Amino acid sequence: MAAYLFTVAFLVTLFWMVEHLFGNKQERPWWRPQVWTDVFSGVANALLSNPLNFVLISILGFLVLVPTGIIPLAELKAGQYRGFGPIGQLPRWPQFALAFLLGDFLLYWIHRWFHGKRLWRFHAVHHSSEQLDWLSGVRAHPVNDVVANALLVFPFILLGFDPVAAALAGPALGVFALLGHADVDWDWGPFRHVVTSPVYHRWHHSKDPAAIDKNFASFLPLWDIVFGTHYLPKNRKPQDFGIHEPVEHSVIGLLKHPFKPTSIGFGEGPERAPTPEKSASPES
Repeated sequence: MAAYLFTVAFLVTLFWMVEHLFGNKQERPWWRPQVWTDVFSGVANALLSNPLNFVLISILGFLVLVPTGIIPLAELKAGQYRGFGPIGQLPRWPQFALAFLLGDFLLYWIHRWFHGKRLWRFHAVHHSSEQLDWLSGVRAHPVNDVVANALLVFPFILLGFDPVAAALAGPALGVFALLGHADVDWDWGPFRHVVTSPVYHRWHHSKDPAAIDKNFASFLPLWDIVFGTHYLPKNRKPQDFGIHEPVEHSVIGLLKHPFKPTSIGFGEGPERAPTPEKSASPES
């Protein structure tokens, strides 16, 4: 609990400085509409998602990997398990770097999957924030969190990563994801197509038709460039955030949102937004 509270305090202090000293909140109070919705949404997910993720990972380990001998039960009990196979034999820092890059690649495709018709109803909760800042990055539906985390963690286990190395990659990607939502106009200048920036990810949250289903990458825009989902106009800033469907901005309302008939993606609902026949090509 102490480590969790320290992490929260660190993130609040860090992003307050980023947004209020260097960003667009220099003359604005920390308070904004829906701030408590995002706070309690983050707390609810921590209380619901983390235990469920632990259960799912335990099920995979004890029902699949331990009985087959891939993961020795004795090592798990003694706290000595350090992975297996070629990856598990690498030192931890190379494993961390590999886990970070693999995690970034997996998150790209997991993110795209959640933009599909079947799962969008859950991911829409994350996109429902209309005043985007770092705190809105924790707004998510528990189903989104649990499924995405399971799809991210299982490959690390199956490939034999050291749990410590893999566990360090998650928070590193998470902090960068929060920065992507921050209310700052940073785009990294000449490196804007090399590493994702707040401007890059904030375009992903824009309701601008040209930006719909673009910029899925968490860290490397390379994935968007290679797979045709890159959008970063040079002389425009993202704005008009939110979703093209009615939403109740409360914790209970967000939990119920995917199951409402008004949720796009519910049953045989319409498309989320009109897609232009030809998206504007990003400027260099």
